[in-house]
Order: sequence, then structure tokens, then C-alpha cells
Amino acid sequence: MNWLHYLLQVNLYLAGFYGFYRLILRKETFHQLNRSFLLAGTALAFFIPAMQSDWIRTWLLTQQVNESLYTYYNPGVVFITPDYLDNSRSAHPMAWGHLLAVAYLCGILILLGRFAFRLMRLGDLVRYRTNRKVDQNMAFAFFNHFFVGKNLSNRRTIEMHERVHVRQLHSADVIFFELIAIMNWFNPVVYFLKQDICLIHEYLADEVASRLETSRADYAMLLFSQQFGVQQMELAHTFFNKSFLKARISMLKQKPSQTSALVKYALIVPVFGSMIFLATACAQQEKKEELVIIPIETPAPAQTNAKEEVFTVVEKQAQFPGGDSEMYRYLSQHVKYPAAAQRANVEGKVFTSFIVEKDGSIADVEIMKGIGFGCDEEVLRIMKDMPKWKPGYQSGHAVRSRFNLPITFTME
Repeated sequence: MNWLHYLLQVNLYLAGFYGFYRLILRKETFHQLNRSFLLAGTALAFFIPAMQSDWIRTWLLTQQVNESLYTYYNPGVVFITPDYLDNSRSAHPMAWGHLLAVAYLCGILILLGRFAFRLMRLGDLVRYRTNRKVDQNMAFAFFNHFFVGKNLSNRRTIEMHERVHVRQLHSADVIFFELIAIMNWFNPVVYFLKQDICLIHEYLADEVASRLETSRADYAMLLFSQQFGVQQMELAHTFFNKSFLKARISMLKQKPSQTSALVKYALIVPVFGSMIFLATACAQQEKKEELVIIPIETPAPAQTNAKEEVFTVVEKQAQFPGGDSEMYRYLSQHVKYPAAAQRANVEGKVFTSFIVEKDGSIADVEIMKGIGFGCDEEVLRIMKDMPKWKPGYQSGHAVRSRFNLPITFTME
């Protein structure tokens, strides 16, 4: 699977799960369920691209969505560029994918370094939390460590709050979402996820700790009492957190959600089904991008085997000798940028359709959409001279398969 294609899908599903939470579940008081939803939805987003349904693949709508995606997004397309110094030089695949990969990895390395630095600082604070230099107005928890400053009033209530964080392993959630944010640093949704999971942690701890106070109003006053001038720490759960103050107080005032509100969680089923549908459509598209199969309606060619069925989806796809990378390498080495197109500064995408016969030969080559200036003729030439493929198989027999391959001509 193309790494960019996979990454785009993952982040689309992350946005889908978070959007559902934000719109439907966020105001409910089922905090433990909301925590589980965000954790499961985030983890599931990384597996959905590999979840395809053969039944969904047979739908006409799936094929239509597939063709639309194939038209507007094709990460496996072959790019041909001219060389002004030597027009005979063979073309090469576009390097944008490599540039994106470098930028993506650089972002990950920078954020990993920042994450490691924050962990070290927090580790030092945990290690020396009994030191007099540690602010005695602080209260925080990190995994099985917690600290409640000696200068704080209602220390028993605050300690109970921090113990909830420790007992329910909230720090594990924080680390999990930090790593998700590092891997998907370009997606703003992951930063909202980080914030909301920490807010849910505070709701859970407040729910337990507030029982030790006379009323929730008294607990709210305790939250408000030392919000200003208290050091905030990343990664750790701090009792006095200014950014969460308003939301925590509002949640303390809110009445518990009715049991009937649980039905809202069932609404994720059609959303999840839509994600599986898209994953199936994208996966089918990916086979067409890399193996370049696409279903189209064409007149039967005037050949002896014209009456034989041309398959658009088969059990075992036909393949260029050596696989997809070899096909792209072959095209990039043999397709020449026409001089007329270079002089006219013409760029664009040529869509070619062809049939892979039972013996692997290429037949019925057509230009579905061209750009002229010799580009269409060049594509026809290279397709007709292409070596034999490995034919597709259906029910254990070699069959004829229809393919569609886009080739993009672009000027450097």
C-alpha cells in the first residue's frame, strides 16, 4: 500500500471518529465510555485501510466512487518530464513523493526529540519531588507517581483526585496520544484529541474527588482557588489546570446523562460502515493505480476472441513482469516527452485503456482522454510495444482483463 495513500486514509478516519465524538458524545457524562471511544476509534483508524469487504466491492456505487477517486487522486501515476539539454533522455518518476517523505520524517524526528526532552524534565521532577525546590503549591500525577504540595489546602481531596489518575492509568493514554500526534503531526485533529482525552481524565478524577467535599460547589471553589501563578506541566496531570477550569466547573454543574442517551453510541455503526466502504473503494482504486485495472464500457474489438468476456475485476490480477515498480520504471525509461509538447509548454494527463489478453499480450489500446501535441501518439506507441504481462486469472483460468493507465506529462 502506498504510504501516502495509507497516511491520508488514517487521518481521514481519525477526523471522522473525532468529529463524531465532538458532535454527538462530548457533552454526555459517560466519561469512561467516552475515554474508551476515543482510544478505540484512534487505534481503529490505523487498521481500517486494511479492512475491505468483497461484498461491498461488488457494489456499483463502490466502482463509481473508485473511478472518481481514480480521476482526481492517483498516487501511483507515472510522471514524465523533459530534459531540455538532451531530448533523448529517458523520463523518470516524479520526486514529489520523496520530498513529502523527507518533510514528514523531519517533522517526526523534531517532535520525537521534543517529546524525549519533556519526558526527561518530567522524570527529574518526579525523581526530586520531595526536594524543597519543588513548588509546594503544585499537585500532579504521572503513571504511579503523584505529588501534592504541603502548602495546599484540602490535601485529602486533591490526593484522591491524583490517585484516580494513577489507578486508571491515565498517563498511558497521554503517552499514546502523544505518539499519535507525532506520527500525524500535520493533522490538527490529533491536537484536539490530546486535549479532549486529558479533559476526560479530569472529569473522571473530579467525579470521584468531589465526593469528599460537602458539595460540588465547594469542590469547584477548590479548583478555582489556586489557578493563578501555579506552574503547568506537559504530559503530567496537574490538579490546577487553567485551560480546563471552565470546562471542569461546567461539567460539575451538569446533571448526569440519562441512560437513554447511550443509544447515541450506536450511531457510530453507520459511520464505521461508511469508513469500511471508503477503505474498500480506495483499496480497489489502489489495485487499479498499481495494477491499473479499471472497469469501463468499450466496443468489442474486431479480433477472433472479441466475443470472449473482458473482466474488470478478477480473483488474481494481471501484472506487469516484475510488478508495479518495474512497470513504472519501464514507462519512465521508454516514454519520451514529444518535442512539439515541449515547444508549446504542454502539460497534462493522458488516459489510456487496454486489454491484457490470456497470453499476456496487450491489445485494444485506446486513448480515453488525451492532450495532443504528440503525447497521445507517444503513449500509444509505448503501450503497443510493451512486453507481455502475466494474465489475470478467474476461477483458475487465464482471462482477458481491461486496464486503464494514466500517464502525466509535466514540465520541470
